[in-house]
Amino acid sequence: MVCFIEEGGRVAQLSRTNPFVICATHPQIWEMNTADGLDDFLNQIGTGKWSYLFFAVSAVVPGLLPIYLIGSEFLNAVPSYSCDTADSNRTRPLNGSQCWMIEEDSTGHEQIVPCKKWIYDTSVFQSTITMEWNLVCDRAHLSPFFQTIYTAGCFLGGILGAITANRYGRRWSVKTGTLLTTGFTVLLVLSRWFWLVMLSRFFLGVSNTIMVYPSFINSMEICQPSLRTTVGIFLALPYALMMIGLSGLAYWIRDWRILQAAASWPCLVLLVLVFLIDESPRWLIVRGRLEEATEVLQRAVRLNRPNLSQELDVSALVHSMYQKLNTPQTQKTRMFSATGGNALSCSESFNALGLDDGVGPWWAGPMALLRTKIIRKVTLVLFAVWLLQGIVYLGLPLSSSSFSSPFLYMALLGVFEIPAYTLTAPITKRLGRKSVVITCLVCCGALLISVTGLLLADLKNEWIHIAIVMASYLLICTAYQVNFLYAPELFPTTLRPWGTAVCGLSAYVGFSIPPFITDYVGSEHTWVPPAVFGCCSAIAGLLLFLLPETNGRRLPETVADLMKRLEEEKSRRADVIRSPSSSHLIYGSDNNAFSPPIVSTISGGQQNGGFS
Repeated sequence: MVCFIEEGGRVAQLSRTNPFVICATHPQIWEMNTADGLDDFLNQIGTGKWSYLFFAVSAVVPGLLPIYLIGSEFLNAVPSYSCDTADSNRTRPLNGSQCWMIEEDSTGHEQIVPCKKWIYDTSVFQSTITMEWNLVCDRAHLSPFFQTIYTAGCFLGGILGAITANRYGRRWSVKTGTLLTTGFTVLLVLSRWFWLVMLSRFFLGVSNTIMVYPSFINSMEICQPSLRTTVGIFLALPYALMMIGLSGLAYWIRDWRILQAAASWPCLVLLVLVFLIDESPRWLIVRGRLEEATEVLQRAVRLNRPNLSQELDVSALVHSMYQKLNTPQTQKTRMFSATGGNALSCSESFNALGLDDGVGPWWAGPMALLRTKIIRKVTLVLFAVWLLQGIVYLGLPLSSSSFSSPFLYMALLGVFEIPAYTLTAPITKRLGRKSVVITCLVCCGALLISVTGLLLADLKNEWIHIAIVMASYLLICTAYQVNFLYAPELFPTTLRPWGTAVCGLSAYVGFSIPPFITDYVGSEHTWVPPAVFGCCSAIAGLLLFLLPETNGRRLPETVADLMKRLEEEKSRRADVIRSPSSSHLIYGSDNNAFSPPIVSTISGGQQNGGFS
C-alpha cells in the first residue's frame, strides 16, 4: 500500500512498507489494512495460458449475444406483403389494403372480408418468422413479442445469474448457460409451432443472461490488477465485432433458420472452452473450499509460470488469504490538529452496520435501497436512467427496417460501437463520469429529435439520416458503457450488489419496449421512433443532474459513510465559496491522482475509488 500527502502543492509518497499506513487529509486521517494477497500472487505468476482460457470464454460469450438480442431484425423482418387471392375466382384484392379483400358469394353479392393468405416480397428476405406464421394484419401484435419475450427471459436470467454465480460458482453458471443456450438454439431452429419458438426465445434469454456477468466477473477476478481496465475494454469488443459479422452473414443467408444456426457458432466454441477453465479462486476461497482453490492456483502457476512452481507455497498463501478474509476489519478515525499533528481524539468508525445497510432477513437488502432519503434518490434516479437508456440503446439497432439496406445499417452500428468502448477509459478518467454521461445522453437526444424534425418536414436524405443516427448510437453506447462504472460507484459497498442488480433489471425492462415502437407504431409513422428515443435520452441525461460525481472519490462502505461523505463535500464547497484561496487535498482527484484501497468490512474484497 502506498500513501500520499500534500506537500507544497504537490503529492509526496509517505510509506510503502508499513502494513498499517496512516494517510492524512486535512483534518482527518485513515488507518487501513493492506490487500488480501491474491493480487500480489497474480502479479507474480503474470498472464499466460491459464489466464487466456478465462479471457477466451469471456470474449466468446458477448460475441454470442447479437444473434439473440438484435438478430430479430433479420430473423423476424417484416417484408412488404399483399393479400393473396389467387386460389379463388370469387375474390380480388381491395385497393390500398394489405389485410382485406373483396369476396363474391354464390348470389353475386360482394362483401369485404379479411385476407386469409398473403404474398410476401422475397427480394430481401426469403424466410422470416413473420412470413412463416403470417404475423401481419390481425396477428401483427404478435411480431414484437418475438423480441420482447427474449428480454423478459433476460430479466429472469439476470436474477438467476447473480444467485447461481454466488451459490454454485462462476464456472457453474457459465457452463449451465452454455449447455442451455445450445439446447434451446437447436429447439428454436427445428421448431414447427409458433408457441415453441416463443418458448425457446424466452429460455434463450434466461440462459444467455445466466452466463454473461459470471463470465466477465470470472475474468476480472483472475486478471492482473494492472491489466483489468485493458481486459475489460477488450471483453466488450466481441459484441461490436459480431454485430458486423452478423450483418455480413445475414446478407448471404436470407433464411431465418439457417441464419440462426450459422450465427450461433460461438456455442460450439464455448462447449469446449467451459470444460477447460477453472472456477474463480477468489470465489473458492470465500466459500472456504481451500483445497480446490489450492489446486486451481497451482495449475495457474504451472500454465503461466512453470519455473515458479517450486518457489511459491500456494497452500500457505490460500490459507493466509482465507484467514484475512474472515478476520473482522475495523476502520478508525484519528483527528490531528492542523498545526502540531498531535492526536486529539480517536472515534469509532462511522461504518457501523444497521438497517439502512440491509442487515436482517433476505428482503432487508432490497428494502434498504428505499429506506433512507439519499439511497432512495440514487436508486430511483438510476432506475429511470437505465430504463430510458435501455430503450434507446436497443431501439436504434431495431430501427434497421427504416433504411434501404438493413445489412449495411447494422454493420455501421457495430463499427461505431468500437470507439465507444475503446475511448471510454481515458475520457472518463479526465472529464469524470457524470459530465460524460450527461453530455452523451443529452446530445444523443438532441440529434434524434433533429431526425424527427427532418422527417416531419419531409426532408428525406437517407445518408444524412444514417449519419445522424450513427452519431447518436456512438453517444448512447458511450453513455451506457460509462454508466457501468458510474452506477456501482454511487452505491455503498453494503448495497452495491443490490443497486447494480436494480440497474441491470431496469435496463432489461427498457429492452422490452422498443419492438412495440419500431414495429407496431413506426411502420405507420416513421417519425415516432426517433422522437420517442430522443426524448428518452434527453430526459435520462437531465435526471443525472440530481446525482453527485464519483470520479476520483473513494468508494463509500456504508450508508452512513455515504451520507457523511456528501455532507463533508457540501461543507467543503461552501468553504471554497467563502475562501477561494484555501487549499484542499481530495484523494483520487485527477490532478493528484491517488485513491487508497478500501477493504470492505462485508466481503473482505478490495475496492478502489475512482476509475479502476
